[in-house]
Amino acid sequence: MEIRPAGDGDVAEIARIATANGDGDGANPRYVAHLRGNGGFLVAVTGGEVAGYCATRRFAGATMLCDLFVDPARHGGGVGRRLLEAAFPGSGARFTFASQDPRAMPLYLRHGMRPRWPLLYLSGPPGRSAEPSARRVDVVDAGAAESLLTGVDRTADYAYWAVTPGTTGVLVYDDGGAVAAAGVAGPDNLIHLTTAGSHDPAAALRSALTVFDAPTVRLCLPGPHPAVEDLLRAHWRIDTYDHHMSSVADIIASDRVLSPSLA
Repeated sequence: MEIRPAGDGDVAEIARIATANGDGDGANPRYVAHLRGNGGFLVAVTGGEVAGYCATRRFAGATMLCDLFVDPARHGGGVGRRLLEAAFPGSGARFTFASQDPRAMPLYLRHGMRPRWPLLYLSGPPGRSAEPSARRVDVVDAGAAESLLTGVDRTADYAYWAVTPGTTGVLVYDDGGAVAAAGVAGPDNLIHLTTAGSHDPAAALRSALTVFDAPTVRLCLPGPHPAVEDLLRAHWRIDTYDHHMSSVADIIASDRVLSPSLA
């Protein structure tokens, strides 16, 4: 079995394997190109055919495993193990959001990652809020605002998100007019939201939700996020969840709206 970086000629096979596993991201050539250009993207090849793939990126000082999928016809053949060995050659900090597939957690445990908390896929009514104001802005402006809030440049991620029709940036302001949170939203989904450390993330989220006209909004929140209980009381529901697994506790903050594939 050969493990090598994905090339242009592998994109169709990556999409085939992604579709077979129900993964919409891997079936999107723009997503694959984004991670190839801003992270690492490996394929496992056996018998001249792509048998599986995995994608990683550096995030929060650690290596994030964004994707790991194997051709269903080759499940149980050690493809996933070989890909992870190549993706994590050393002992550095690492994390992922593992699916509920019963094969995923044992594999990640063997590669030094432990379960920490659930990443909840939530949906519900956006509601109205008397919290600090929020508005939709250009995606570039929201990305620049997040860089100022966190010191982390996520320009490439914001540019990737911006290509999807209907996607805009979101800024939340405090009573003094300063930016309290920055993120990105589609017509009916809050893709990502980061709150400045001095502000209440639950209040910022309630405010960000007011930018939506859709009757139902979708987002992903860490289980410990302070807004979870309030959302459930407001008739939101948990549609499904992943397991956040990491080699070190608290690698990523649990007070943000997260993108499962890009965090």
